[in-house]
Amino acid sequence: MPPKPPTPSAADQTASLQDLITATLTQLTTYTTLLNPTSPTPDLPTTDAEPPNPLHLLRDTAKLIKAHVTKLSLLAINKPFTPSAVRKVLTELKATCIPALMSGSQICTLQQGVKWSEMMGREVQARTRRVVRELESLVRELGEINGGGGGGSSRRNGSGRGGGGGGDSLRSTGVVWESCDALIELETMGIGGLAVVKAGQYRDTIRDAIEELREWKEGEDLDSEGQDELLDEGDEGVDGDRFEDLFHAANSMPSDRPELRSLAEEADGKLKKVVLLYTAAIKRRFKTLKTLQGGEGRSEEEIKRLDQVIGVLDGIPHQVDELASCFYDLDEERVRTSLKACVDEAAQAASLMERNWEDQEDEFTTWSGKWKEAIS
Repeated sequence: MPPKPPTPSAADQTASLQDLITATLTQLTTYTTLLNPTSPTPDLPTTDAEPPNPLHLLRDTAKLIKAHVTKLSLLAINKPFTPSAVRKVLTELKATCIPALMSGSQICTLQQGVKWSEMMGREVQARTRRVVRELESLVRELGEINGGGGGGSSRRNGSGRGGGGGGDSLRSTGVVWESCDALIELETMGIGGLAVVKAGQYRDTIRDAIEELREWKEGEDLDSEGQDELLDEGDEGVDGDRFEDLFHAANSMPSDRPELRSLAEEADGKLKKVVLLYTAAIKRRFKTLKTLQGGEGRSEEEIKRLDQVIGVLDGIPHQVDELASCFYDLDEERVRTSLKACVDEAAQAASLMERNWEDQEDEFTTWSGKWKEAIS
């Protein structure tokens, strides 16, 4: 019988694991860069086979990643620390799970506009990138643990870099799990569920802006807000007529601006109607948007329409922020212009959603017509 190869020394095992950790970090750093929204999408290998459903691939990969990082964290805190055992699990993670994660994101991106909406593509990319970044943090912690020794007395006593690193590794596992669950959730919620989430977020942003404008209009605590510790209106170089406007505008509406107050009340009423549009869209358009077969199961025309709707709904909160800035600047003309832009964008969204996904009229069609009349 041939002689057995010599067992690698503890130092050799540590060095071998460190090389793998370095290679894995390089891989993860590269993928993080590729998953940046501004980076061009690399081409997938040419094949005659139909690419798998990326959400299914990402779901299954995320579940495997959760299992692997759990093993890694348990091995990291196990005494004595065994680099060879960690190396085996990390090798599997690097060779299979991480590339599959990247492939799933690329498939979804490359099929945007054909099988997948831009909304889903952006969300897949963002959530995949988060998984990659959290994995990078965990692998760095493994490197710190591995560099802290190969299972000496300080590790067994729970002191030194090894003992502290193990606790950090367990905490990183929870963060990786959370990011993986967010990726798995995409497959569960589907196109309609994601649209509901996005529209709800945009609606909440507008609600917050309405509340802030209302507080500003009411001018609570005028005696204490906007006071400057260095100047008062009697100081040289300070225009007394503008002093209150300068230092109170950010916190409250000046009491001597009735036209501005009237505009604020008008804006409050119209923005509340915009919020109603979001609520109706969620109920009558996005919750009824079901995933069919193959990708999102929608025609290219429907996918394009959905992306247009989400794009407009996403832009309205930014326009509302601009409106608030105009109020705080006490610029009535800009307020009128900005408020009209908010209403026009909301009306555009209503028009895009006027007919249902089967291109038929329904209750929302009638409601949206009345809504346009009410907000005009």
